Amino acid sequence: MRMLACWLVFATACAAAQAPPRDIAARVGFDQHLGKPIPPGLTFHDDKGAAVQLGTYFGRSPLLLVFAYFGCSNLCPTVIGNLAGALEGDGAAGPYQVIVVSIDPGDSPVLAAEKKSVYLSAAQRSGNRWHLLTGGPTDIAALAEAAGFRYAYDDASHQYAHPAGLVVLTPQGSIARYFFGFDYTPGELHAALEAAAERRIDSPAQRLLLLCFHFAPAGKYSSAILAALRWTVLAACIGLAVAFAAGRRSLYRIGARRRRD
Repeated sequence: MRMLACWLVFATACAAAQAPPRDIAARVGFDQHLGKPIPPGLTFHDDKGAAVQLGTYFGRSPLLLVFAYFGCSNLCPTVIGNLAGALEGDGAAGPYQVIVVSIDPGDSPVLAAEKKSVYLSAAQRSGNRWHLLTGGPTDIAALAEAAGFRYAYDDASHQYAHPAGLVVLTPQGSIARYFFGFDYTPGELHAALEAAAERRIDSPAQRLLLLCFHFAPAGKYSSAILAALRWTVLAACIGLAVAFAAGRRSLYRIGARRRRD
């Protein structure tokens, strides 16, 4: 049911939001490179303005890698805010680091620092584990390619179209798991981080992608979208109940026929 609800959220949001041009939408996605290493020599700037290589964060604890851009007012704040809240929840304790990399070469460390205080309002205990990085186009593109993260810039709207999700890395920087969307529970994150700490590589995630592009005003669902979602969920639940009842009746008839035979 949870997967169904996520699909319904995606379908309803897509119907209500403005879709990106087809040529851009075709270039956006998440290719799962499980077990592949993230290049440690790529250079970025942290939210304090210092130049850092990605390898600086390797070797200590599992990592969560998030792609966003700091000028986004659509889905990026929701993804990061929900992740921060889930990591603060019970069941998500343990060592970890979060690396949020901007895909916009125009973003600056100053903007990253400003957004860090906004994004991490729910991360009072773990703000020092978060690293918001900015960089040049070459390093951004190399990191995105290594992680299988495909995005595109739309000149007409001055926005980046990109999938929502995160990548779980082992302490050594290898890709261990993908999470798609923005619905992360503390238990799921804890299990993923624990597995990554032990260098266990997960199976491919189900390909349910949310697209960050004109998602909804201020990153929230409107009342019309929520109303449509409620009715869609209700209709889906009724449909599932009818299908379940019909299946039980069919099995009962088959069993009765076999007993007569």
